[in-house]
This record gives sequence, structure tokens and C-alpha cells, in this order.
Amino acid sequence: MSFADIIGQEAASASLRASVKNEAVPQAYLFVGPESVGKMRAAAEMAKTLCCLNRALGGDDACDTCVNCTRIEADQHPDVRRIAPDGEQTKIWQLWTRSGHPPGALETLHFAPVAAPRRIFIIERAETLNEEAANSLLKALEEPPPYAHFILCAPSQSGVLPTILSRCQVVRFRQVATGVIAGALAARRGLSPTEAGVLSAYAGGAPGRAFRLADVPELREQRAALLEIAARIGETERIGAFRLAEDLRGAAKTKIKKGDEDGDSERTARGDIVRAVDVLTAWYRDLLSLSLRGNDAPIVHEELREAAGRAAHRYRPEQIAENLETLLKFRRHLLRNANTQLATEVLMLRLVPRKAA
Repeated sequence: MSFADIIGQEAASASLRASVKNEAVPQAYLFVGPESVGKMRAAAEMAKTLCCLNRALGGDDACDTCVNCTRIEADQHPDVRRIAPDGEQTKIWQLWTRSGHPPGALETLHFAPVAAPRRIFIIERAETLNEEAANSLLKALEEPPPYAHFILCAPSQSGVLPTILSRCQVVRFRQVATGVIAGALAARRGLSPTEAGVLSAYAGGAPGRAFRLADVPELREQRAALLEIAARIGETERIGAFRLAEDLRGAAKTKIKKGDEDGDSERTARGDIVRAVDVLTAWYRDLLSLSLRGNDAPIVHEELREAAGRAAHRYRPEQIAENLETLLKFRRHLLRNANTQLATEVLMLRLVPRKAA
């Protein structure tokens, strides 16, 4: 892997490579952008580049073969520490040793590196730092030793303590165009253009999410079940919304391995529902396209064009648009720990056509 392999983040990658090449790397970065767009991948590449044993002076790429590069890639390097939330928060004991807990990641901060020229601390989901942990990190950022570098990752600047933000150089990571993601899926996973297009539509601009979906073949069967539920929504009366919600939760269940940067949102029942909502969102986008542009409109689920056309006729265009907005709001609430059973029931009550209420 290299900076060039980070999908759709050319501007961020160019900025990072330039700082390395010019020997002008700040001691603290804040990588901001939506989940799964490449922040943690870029943090790992930055760590490899800074610690690479074979990188020529003034170069901007890691060799990817030396012992430092391979150990960082395997998350086994003693001088590169990755700190992820413990549940919903990143806590003080994860940074500094406290009785009854494993050694804190920052305990080695003031010791010289043992195997690399630098010590790198990568803080995943920096917005989850609780007050005590954030204040202790601030002290470390105020007077870091010259060999230490911090890379914080967060969805946005707003969730990070302003005093921490002021000590970081911000690098922005953006959502990636579906065509770019589809091209990467086809090239790296050998998917057909149709399948790559479907998964990229579900990914919501996040390449990491698309690749995790591609790597779990059983999700194709799950997708079929979820689309069947989506088609039933337009035919269901209000009382049937509760059964639809139950069916949605059942169809959404799957086993996904831990991803690179999504935290709990991709590894729990809540994450299952989030993925199901992505399928429903793509379905309603198809309905809106057909409703506004006619039967030949471009859609994601080409194999379901006839069923989607029938479903589109059950709604007015503004109703479809409202349902899309409902799904997007629901996704945001779900990621903020909404109760999945209650939330899915409310969701289905809002999605059934008003004429059936």
C-alpha cells in the first residue's frame, strides 16, 4: 500500500507527501472527514513513511518492505500506537496508566523510540475523547518531544476540543464519487461493473465501506431480502409497519469483521441496521429517478427496474424525496445510539405511503 492507493483522496495525499518530502511534518495532525473515506489508512501510510528505514532523504513514500513498514502495517510496531475508543468514549486510562488497566499508550511518550526514528500516536475517533482524556492529551500536545507525532482522526472539527484543534494541522478527507469507488472495486476485487456500481451506491461516498461489503459474499443474499422488504413498504398499511420493522431487523443481521476505522458503528446490531438503511436509501433513489425521469431513467438496481417502476407509481415525487430525507436523518440518529427496535418501528411508520395511513 501507498498514498497512491488511498481511493479518491488525491488532495489529502498530496499534502501529506509534500510535508514529508519537504521535511516539514507538524507534530500534530487532525484528519477530518466522514467514516471510512480513508483517514485511518492515510494515518498508517504516514506512520510508515515517517518510520521507513529505506526512504531516501527527501523522498515521500515508504518502501513497504522494511521491518518498520511491515510491522506498522500489521499494527505490531512498538513505536506506533493506535488508540481506539473503549465503547463510546476514549478514556484517560487508555492514554496514561491507571490501576487495574493495561499500560496507557502515552506512557512511552517521553522515552526515545526503540526501533524507528519517531514515535507515532494515532488516535481513532478523537471526538470520543472524554473531558479528562482530552485535557491530558492537550498537555502532551503543548510540549511534545521532538521525535513524537500525533495523528488524530475525527468526522469533523466541531467534535474536537478547540484548544486541541489549535495545535493540529487539519487535513480534510472527502466523500468519494461513486464512479471512482466502482472503478476501484472492479480493478481490485474483480467485480462486474453492475455489482461494483451497486456496492459503490450503497457506500455513500466511503470506499472503505464499499470494500467491506465486497468482501462479504453473503451480503448479496441479505441485499435481496432487504430489497424485498423495501418493495413491500409501498404496499403496506400503517399497522403493518411494525411487522416490516421486525422483518428489517431480521434481514439485516450479519457477521462483519472489524473494519479499519469505523469503530462500533460497523460491528454491532446498530451497524447491521445502518447497512440495511443504505440499501433502502439506494432503493428510494431509484424510485425518485424513475418518478422524475421516466421508465428509462438510470437506476442502481437495474435487475429490479420493473418492480421499482411499479413502486415509484405508488408515491408522489415529493413523498419519495421526504422518505429519502427520513432515511438520512434516521441513519444519523442511529449512529448516535438510538434504540434499534424503537427506531426501526418509527422509521417504517414514516415510510409507508400516506394514502395507506
